[in-house]
Amino acid sequence: MSTTFEHTGEKRLLEVESGGAAVEAVGGLAVAVLSILGLAGLASESLAAITGIIFGIAMFAEGVAIATEYSGLYARVSGGLMGAVELGGGMTVEIMAGGAAIVLGVLAVVGIAPLYLLPALVITGGASLLLTAGALQRLNSLKVSAAEAPELAQRIMRVVTSSAAGGQMLAGVAAIVLGIVALASLPAAASAAAAGGGAIATWLILTLVGLLVLGSSIMTSGGSLVGRLIQMFNREAPRP
Repeated sequence: MSTTFEHTGEKRLLEVESGGAAVEAVGGLAVAVLSILGLAGLASESLAAITGIIFGIAMFAEGVAIATEYSGLYARVSGGLMGAVELGGGMTVEIMAGGAAIVLGVLAVVGIAPLYLLPALVITGGASLLLTAGALQRLNSLKVSAAEAPELAQRIMRVVTSSAAGGQMLAGVAAIVLGIVALASLPAAASAAAAGGGAIATWLILTLVGLLVLGSSIMTSGGSLVGRLIQMFNREAPRP
């Protein structure tokens, strides 16, 4: 009976992990595509706001998936599924950043200070990537160790997770810089608008580029790519 409950719980946890990774990957792709369309001049400001909302949803899904992965890992090493569920229910940085991005995007969609809120959304997303890169690497390292895979496989996976974390940190820094520069360019954008300039404003270009960086990062995130490889090791590893 307990064995059946354990397998059922692990199956549900794996479904949540896979679903969160799928939303993250699809959301990242959507963010990247919409950002490119915005840079091409297609309803740039509206697309930027909608893109920010999609990014927030993807980040929220990633946070849920990471919390669930902690639950699955805890259940595997402790055998206490209920305690694992409680552990995975805690709020993560991704969940909070995703919620903030959704709120900022919605406010920008309805026309509330989009010039300030959209660059702030990019800065929030970049800070989230920067803050969670190390945590994601530690989670993947723990999963590699718990998988009891061969030593060579563990070394390979640690190298992959380290590279993924490094790429996420670079994307986070780039997004933060782009968001700050976008905010700094607002006075010039106001002057250009007053002069009747018809081109896409500099702040909006920088914001869309920042969203493109964020979307590309979460689309190729270590949480969805490396995590799936580690799950393969977990399934193949012998159970005690």
